[in-house]
Amino acid sequence: MQQPLPIPPSLSSDQTALIEASFARALHRKAVLAERVYVHLFALEPEARALFPDDLAVQRAKIVRALATIVRSLASDAELARLAEGLARSHLRFDLGEQQLRHMCMSILAAFEDCLGQGFTAEARAAWQAALDRFVPMVVSAQNRLQAVG
Repeated sequence: MQQPLPIPPSLSSDQTALIEASFARALHRKAVLAERVYVHLFALEPEARALFPDDLAVQRAKIVRALATIVRSLASDAELARLAEGLARSHLRFDLGEQQLRHMCMSILAAFEDCLGQGFTAEARAAWQAALDRFVPMVVSAQNRLQAVG
């Protein structure tokens, strides 16, 4: 069982606005965004490639939907926690550790940089990092609860 991680403070309205705006811009290139997430993830976690089907079309659609749900849920810790619980439950069989979750976060950030270029400002990147830094401890906490009940 992983140790509980402290959950950082809520995002500011400015951070939330930066996330919403950058995600809206990235949605115009969602196929590129989704494809780049997995390129970066498999570069960081080569062994993870075997966990996915050869055709990643469904998985790419899932990551875009998950990011959209995170963006919509930023204003509500309860919604983020519900999302984290669902993610932990659906990924329980993979026994993901914090490092794998952090690698996914790094892959998401790198994909936004690839997709938006200079439009993914340092401020937008920091806002996304803050959001992901809040979300990962929620996922770890949900994993811990699920593993405790078997």
